[in-house]
Amino acid sequence: MTSPVPLKQIVPQALCLSCEVCCRFPEETSVLAPFFMAHEIVQAGHHTAPHFASLDGARIRLQPHGEGCLCPFFDPETHFCQIYTHRPLDCQLYPFALMRNPDGMVVLGIDTKCPYIVEHAHDAQMMRDAEAVRQVIESEPILTQIAQHPALIGPFQQDVTVLYPLTVIHARLSGAPTLHG
Repeated sequence: MTSPVPLKQIVPQALCLSCEVCCRFPEETSVLAPFFMAHEIVQAGHHTAPHFASLDGARIRLQPHGEGCLCPFFDPETHFCQIYTHRPLDCQLYPFALMRNPDGMVVLGIDTKCPYIVEHAHDAQMMRDAEAVRQVIESEPILTQIAQHPALIGPFQQDVTVLYPLTVIHARLSGAPTLHG
C-alpha cells in the first residue's frame, strides 16, 4: 500500500540540502521523530527492523549525533535521505504537520522552524500548496491509513502555525460519521 498521490516537495531541494533543521532532533525520544506506518516500514527496506519499536507502525528510533540525534536514514554530510523515494507520509508532509491543537482538534499546521517557511509562509503559492496537502490527507485511502495509525498525528507544537482544522480526520478518529465527497 502506498500513498496514492505523492506529495509535492514544497521546499526547494537546494535549500533542503543546505539546511540544518530537518531530520535532526534534540533528544532520542523526540515526539517529532517521523512516524512510519506498517507498510512504510516495509517500503523502507528489510534493514529497518532495528529502527522501530514495532513493525506495525512506530516513530523511528533516532540515533545520537553530536549534541542531538538524527534519523538513521539521514546522512548529515550530504543532507540526503537514504530512503527519499520511499519516505513516509510524515516526511512527505513536511514542512506541514498533522497535530492536535490544545483543544484536541486535529489540525494541519506549518513548521516555522523551516527557513523556507520563515520567508514564504504567507505566499499565495504556499496557501495553494497547503490546500492541496489538506485535500490529499483528507482523501481515501489516506484517511483509512491515518485512522489505522493515529500516532501519526503529533502533539501540539508552539512553533507550528495552525492552518486548517481537519474535521474529516478528526471525525474519522472520533468515530463520528463524516460527510466527505
